[in-house]
Amino acid sequence: MKNSSSWLKSVKYQAKGVLGPEVTLAQEAVPGFDQSVMNRLRVLLIGAGGLGCEIAQGLLRKGVAQLKIFDGDTVSLTNLTRQYFYESDLGKNKAICLGKNLLNEATRKTEIIAYPIMFQKGVEEKIDMSCDVVVCAPDNDKTRASASRHFLNKVPVIFTGLDEEGTTGYVFIQEPGKACIACARPDVTESSIERNPCRQAAAIIDLGKIISGFTIFAVDSAVMNRKRDWNFRQPFMAGYLPETLKTVEKRKGCQICGKK
Repeated sequence: MKNSSSWLKSVKYQAKGVLGPEVTLAQEAVPGFDQSVMNRLRVLLIGAGGLGCEIAQGLLRKGVAQLKIFDGDTVSLTNLTRQYFYESDLGKNKAICLGKNLLNEATRKTEIIAYPIMFQKGVEEKIDMSCDVVVCAPDNDKTRASASRHFLNKVPVIFTGLDEEGTTGYVFIQEPGKACIACARPDVTESSIERNPCRQAAAIIDLGKIISGFTIFAVDSAVMNRKRDWNFRQPFMAGYLPETLKTVEKRKGCQICGKK
């Protein structure tokens, strides 16, 4: 990074991976999965919280070429029940700690670059955002709207989030030329609050694993031929509401993709 401010410095990690190409044979047998695409895939992850940690771990296991992580938060005690952090990480930056903790998860020689800042600050500082796909998993709609606009019609962006009660979450795929996150969720705007208040919101690892699994699958389906007939998915843990599974179309007058 060009900026000399110490708090802006990124940390780069290089995973050793696992010897032998046979490590990926099982996933290569899945219809539509293409390991050659995964081997060169560059992913940009916004948010290293409960969802971001699970998604990052899955991508490293699958063998992505590069993972860039943006998060300006620090690790707190309540994170330890569902995120890839440990007691020794408390009070330290999430992006940097996650990058370090992922090294043993990698099956290939993945390059991990951790940026200890929020996504919007990275854009402001003109940090290199080049990637093949974005996973947007922050805790606020302002960041989602900013990411949607920044990458609009450039690369696929997978948006994901959880509700405040720990009962449901969603995955939405914004593909170039198609519906954006504000088409799917009109309440997502750049005028939303910067971050959700730091209240003791409900959060549990089982829901995070389910939503993260759909998100990791969405990454595959956005860059290779794994079949998918939805761009918005919302499962409910208890089952008293049916799962939402649909294709969102572009919305006329959308505040993000409806503007030039």
